[in-house]
Amino acid sequence: MDGNRLTASRRSLLLGAGALGLSGGLGGCATFGGGESAPTIRGLDRLPRAQTVLNRFVIERKLPGVSVGVRTPDGDDVFIQAGVLEFNSYDRVTPDSLFRIFSMTKPITGTAAALLIEDGKLTLDTPVADIIPEFANLKVATNPAESLAARPARNPMLVRHLLTHTAGLSYSIMGDGPIPRAYREAGITPAEPRGDAPQVRDLDEMVAKLADIPLIAEPGTTYSYSVSLDVLGLVIQRVSGVPFPDFLQRRIFNPVGMRDTGFRLRDGDAARLMQVYAYGRDRAAPPTVVAGLSAEAYSQPITLYSGGGGLLSTTRDYLDFLSMLLNDGRAGRVRVMKPETARLIRSDILPADLTAEGGGYGGWVARPGHPRQGEFGWSGAAGTQGWIDPEKGFAATLMIQAMPYRVVDILSELRPALDADLGITRAA
Repeated sequence: MDGNRLTASRRSLLLGAGALGLSGGLGGCATFGGGESAPTIRGLDRLPRAQTVLNRFVIERKLPGVSVGVRTPDGDDVFIQAGVLEFNSYDRVTPDSLFRIFSMTKPITGTAAALLIEDGKLTLDTPVADIIPEFANLKVATNPAESLAARPARNPMLVRHLLTHTAGLSYSIMGDGPIPRAYREAGITPAEPRGDAPQVRDLDEMVAKLADIPLIAEPGTTYSYSVSLDVLGLVIQRVSGVPFPDFLQRRIFNPVGMRDTGFRLRDGDAARLMQVYAYGRDRAAPPTVVAGLSAEAYSQPITLYSGGGGLLSTTRDYLDFLSMLLNDGRAGRVRVMKPETARLIRSDILPADLTAEGGGYGGWVARPGHPRQGEFGWSGAAGTQGWIDPEKGFAATLMIQAMPYRVVDILSELRPALDADLGITRAA
């Protein structure tokens, strides 16, 4: 529990407190992109079905609070929210509340790589070892489910492989096999709660230790969710000559206007951070606070900047990021990237024969035949979600803090409600 908030169990939340938080989140206002003023637009008027979904999840106490932002096909930003920042709080959720977005960091890192491609400093087919010589002699496990026995890799690892999780890397959280276990023992745990276990100090140390652990498959042959976007952060740092977090700040956050997105809390921001809860799958016990993800943990200095899962953001900031990509690289009056770069980020660059829905620059792309064909986006471990639908002309982001992923499945009800509010129909 954060020091600036009262400690109490979920059970101690009075119905009156929940209703008060809910009533404060029934509507939202909208502004045009780039900070230009716009007439006030009530979220309840524009998105009544979606607002009803949010209200019900809070009233039924499935979530303490939830925030949603939508860039509508006519270019308005509409925000709706319900509830409070934690079960025992009177602090209402707003479009500027802070959330741990975990893997929704990945499309931002992918976008940073795309900017370097636009600059002519990188290509999709640049060998990673040209930038990270520590990877010059990679090995591939001969039986990754059983041991670390390995042979030399035959295929070069390319930048496109890092973007699409086809580099042959893995995650410490991917089970208890020899390779994930080796990651944990080496401290290669950038996606895990801060302070839970010793971690590598920085991205340089991370790749040095990764080089000694076999790949799970030949680069380019298998989709394996992994630390590849964290490795890409070091590629970006070395190619640009700028520290990875500074590159994101200069090339994405500042021009887009993402004032509240970063790797740690600034002084005074803890009171805006949504509490993150762990839920049991059977829902028999009340959810519990995840200590390693506290405001205190996110306020500490860090040196391991995770391009795969380290950012904090707000509904407003992330919607601005998605809207920039939807608007072909323009944020208000600011041109962040060329239109063709934004379209490339939203495109499917995953080989067609691989078993995944589709892979763009750190996110997924819905492939032909999918009811949301062409949609680009990604999700986070605590249930956050962001997506762009270029065909229907809108972008949306959902912010909650419930673990494990989709344990509280508000998204399945929110998506059709948003479609109905926006007048969108889809093939079955």
